[in-house]
Amino acid sequence: MERAEQVAHETGQRATDSHNLEGWASNQAVLNRLVSQTEGERLASVVHNPDEDGVGLLATVEVVMAGQAAEHWLGGEEVNYNICVRFEVHRETTGPREITPEAFNCPRDVPATRASW
Repeated sequence: MERAEQVAHETGQRATDSHNLEGWASNQAVLNRLVSQTEGERLASVVHNPDEDGVGLLATVEVVMAGQAAEHWLGGEEVNYNICVRFEVHRETTGPREITPEAFNCPRDVPATRASW
């Protein structure tokens, strides 16, 4: 989840000025960058408001990300696992776009660990 928060923060900083940063104007472009930066797999995405100047909930994307953890608190072999994260893109009536991550339970068809990651 820490990596997801970092991606949301970094993407949010770049996506704040949609008029001056080439390639970030559309909300779909922001979703594409989120998926790319997580190095994850897109589960679902929805653009709720295609207007780059829109307000409210603009877009959401769900991503499966790979995580790593030690087998126990003293360390040991690292274990890979999947985490499913929903990124929401919002804008208040004034201000930049904000991106917030939220973990959710992975769908049943997503295995607990993907060996290819």
